Amino acid sequence: MCVSMKVTIFNGSPRKNGNTATMTNSLSEKMKTLGADVREHFLYHMDVKGCMNCDACRSEDGLIPCVIVDDVPKLLDEFISSDLVIFASPIYMWHLTASLNAFIERLHSLCMYEGPVVNMMEGKYIAVAMTMGGDEYVAADAVTSLIMFCDYFKMEYVGAFAVPFADKEQITRPLYQEKMQDFVKQIIKK
Repeated sequence: MCVSMKVTIFNGSPRKNGNTATMTNSLSEKMKTLGADVREHFLYHMDVKGCMNCDACRSEDGLIPCVIVDDVPKLLDEFISSDLVIFASPIYMWHLTASLNAFIERLHSLCMYEGPVVNMMEGKYIAVAMTMGGDEYVAADAVTSLIMFCDYFKMEYVGAFAVPFADKEQITRPLYQEKMQDFVKQIIKK
C-alpha cells in the first residue's frame, strides 16, 4: 500500500468509452488498490486551447495566470497538486491527440527561465499511456517528444505503457493486464 499519492490522468481521447478509456479505467483501479487517489480529465470534452506563445504569462515579477479564457487554469491547478501525472492518448498519425497536445503546450505557462526563475513543473513525475491501431513503433515520436519535454522542464519521466493493435478485448487480455500491473508498480513506487 502506498502513501496516498495523488495521480491525475489527462486523457486526450475523444471517446469517453473507447479503447483509451478502457485502459485508463483499468490503470485507475490498479493504482487505487495501491492506495492512490486517482482523477481523470477528458480534455477533448473540455474547452482547452493551445498556447499562443504571447508571453502574457510572464512579467518582470514572475509568472502570472495565462490570459486565454478556457478550462485550462483549473487543470493547471490539478497538474501542480499531483504527485504523478499520466498523459493518456490514442496515437493518431504518430502523435498524441490534438487536445492533449494543446494542454501540454499550456504547461509552458508554469515555467520562466528569464528574470526570476520559476519552474512549477520541476520534479513532477510524468508517465504516458497509449493505445494505437498499429504496432508500438507508431508511438515512438510521441514518446521521444514527451521525454525531451520532461528533460527540458526538469520533470522526471517515469515510463510508458502501450497497447498496440488496441481494442477493448486486447486491453483486457491477461497479458496486457499483467503488463499494466507491472507498469503501475513501476510508476507508483517513484
